[in-house]
Amino acid sequence: MNQTTASDPDVNLPSLLIIDDEVALTRSLQIALRDPAIHIEVAHSAKEGLGKAMSLKPNAILLDLRLPDSEDLNPLQRLIAMLPDSPVFMMSAHGDIKTAVDAVKQGAKDFITKPFDIKALKSQLAKYLRATTGEPEGLIGETPVMAKLVKDLALIAKSPAKTVLLLGESGTGKTAAAAEIHRLSALADKAFVEVNCAALPESLLESELFGVEKGAYTGANKSRAGLIEVADGGTLFLDEVGELTLPLQAKLLSFLESQRYRAVGSTVEKQANVRVIAATNRQLSQAVDEGRFRADLYYRLNVMPMTLPALAERAADIPLLLTHFSRQYTAASAPLLSRRKHLRCCRPIHGQAISGS
Repeated sequence: MNQTTASDPDVNLPSLLIIDDEVALTRSLQIALRDPAIHIEVAHSAKEGLGKAMSLKPNAILLDLRLPDSEDLNPLQRLIAMLPDSPVFMMSAHGDIKTAVDAVKQGAKDFITKPFDIKALKSQLAKYLRATTGEPEGLIGETPVMAKLVKDLALIAKSPAKTVLLLGESGTGKTAAAAEIHRLSALADKAFVEVNCAALPESLLESELFGVEKGAYTGANKSRAGLIEVADGGTLFLDEVGELTLPLQAKLLSFLESQRYRAVGSTVEKQANVRVIAATNRQLSQAVDEGRFRADLYYRLNVMPMTLPALAERAADIPLLLTHFSRQYTAASAPLLSRRKHLRCCRPIHGQAISGS
């Protein structure tokens, strides 16, 4: 892999981010993993690594267990929350089985012990660093319902609304829709920070969102900025917002009303100017009736709602989706099946109810 920087022109290459405070080791990895078809970035601290991860959204991440500016597994937790689709491989010179198990439980793909077996490392990374197909950005589909969705998302993107609520079944593409709103908005060159509210326990999610002050609780040895601060000036995407606990709902509501917040354990008020896009597959109005979701937060989020169509409403797009995913997962220059074969295999389900999406 040739070393490249964020300013290099070919940003469509698959990317690998290496986060390790040992400069010599990161350089050795760059040389050992050299491949002209892959873009490499390196960072030498947790803060630098998290920043580069947010801007690069790498296909894979190599993360050192012990960085000088963070606790052992904290960067892993933050990366999993921010970039759930970017696999993280933990690296360590200390073959601690308990730590390795904890890392995998918290979402790491694997725990790699230094010194590396380069051949094995290349094999592990290979499926995540395949060449992209050069498909255009945006949502996939040509049906009238998708054409209307794209038009509506463009209108939302250009609106001054500070909150957007995306509704729909699991698998309808709420994350892609949120990214599309951001891409088409005036904030496109700013941060797009994704947080899966169901992926972290309440105590950790609060500190991830709002930040934490040194000494706020046992183990908080350093002050740390939250993802709201990281997203300042851009877009904060709260996926699975219906999973928030009532106390966190109250704190989020306070932020949405004033764009001001306090880090956990801090008395200092901070301000952040962000657009918040929330998404859920739950019926929030029903959750309000049942007392599981705050009515005032629901009304605050529901300023500009958008329900995404289920696959059953756009079955004619199935051939395009199959082609897209076959290319994405095989890195082939052509789909595994011809469009004609796709159409043939899909005909039996056209016109029938399709459960889920």
